[in-house]
Amino acid sequence: MIPDCLCRYLREHAPLVVALSGGTDSAVLLAAAARAGVRTAAVTVETGLAAPAEAGIAAKVAASLGVPHAVVRVEMLAVDAVRHNTAERCYVCKRLMMEAVLAWAEEHGYAHVVDGTHAGDDPADRPGLRALRELGVESPFAACGIGRDEIVAMARAFGLPVRPSSSCLATRLPVGEEVTPEKLGLIGEAEAILRERIPGRVRVRVQGRSARVEVPAGYEAEARALIERVRAIGFDDVTIRGV
Repeated sequence: MIPDCLCRYLREHAPLVVALSGGTDSAVLLAAAARAGVRTAAVTVETGLAAPAEAGIAAKVAASLGVPHAVVRVEMLAVDAVRHNTAERCYVCKRLMMEAVLAWAEEHGYAHVVDGTHAGDDPADRPGLRALRELGVESPFAACGIGRDEIVAMARAFGLPVRPSSSCLATRLPVGEEVTPEKLGLIGEAEAILRERIPGRVRVRVQGRSARVEVPAGYEAEARALIERVRAIGFDDVTIRGV
């Protein structure tokens, strides 16, 4: 059920901490470590940039696996590069997150920190991967050539939910537009409304008081049925795009 390379990799890096976001990739990695008999803990970083439900989902995953779980807080909006949404935002954010996880791991006697980056993740699309390399955070899936399809298969075998990919809500704002709690709250609320009827990847991209809703192709009608609710939370203009 667990690929030999992954099982061997996890055991060689024990004891370890899984940086647990609440998404499918890190949840499967945590489950694999637990099933491999590796001494493991999970740490979730609350940054104020993710949908509020994510930390709770991470906690439930860890509890279901019987793995110790900790939450550490990093005030990302106090960091200029993040708040001002510079081109380095993702790198700076990932580095600060992983520094916090590494500090927790060292304090509690864990030798390594691992994350759910997989073989299909393109460094060109993921500036935060540079921070992982710089800090020595390990990526077992990538090291073993395991991609998203294999991770999904493991999730199903482990009885874990396969969730659509999520990302920091600040990615919905254009570079250079200030990130504020109010904007993040609007984006999170709008996406929660859309997910009531629309499965898969949902994004609400915001510039000023305009929103561009992105939903899986074929779900545009469902999005149109919800557009007035989305507009009512604080947008002057809302457009819909199937992707």
